[in-house]
Amino acid sequence: MTDPTREAILRGLAALQADGCPIAADPECHERLADVGLRRWHSVARRGRRLGPDDRFRDLVRGLVAAFEPDPKLVGPLVRDYECVARVIANAATSTDPPGTVADAH
Repeated sequence: MTDPTREAILRGLAALQADGCPIAADPECHERLADVGLRRWHSVARRGRRLGPDDRFRDLVRGLVAAFEPDPKLVGPLVRDYECVARVIANAATSTDPPGTVADAH
């Protein structure tokens, strides 16, 4: 069985790759980006955090940067590209999560 959220993320990453996003440039990294992003997205409650949508999005960006950059403090303007990847993940996760899940928490 395929996971519709994961499939949506992979399609979104392929679109970002086609648009020239450097974070999604290597298709071999798409699986890992999806895994890391979904793990971070779904771990908010387990980490004891209640975040609104904007803070949850920023938390996802921070998690992606931490997972993929050797020195997250040096990311600089590249963070905008991580935000594009995070938007793909957040959109896919919120569109496929059932109502009442942590994705809806504010």
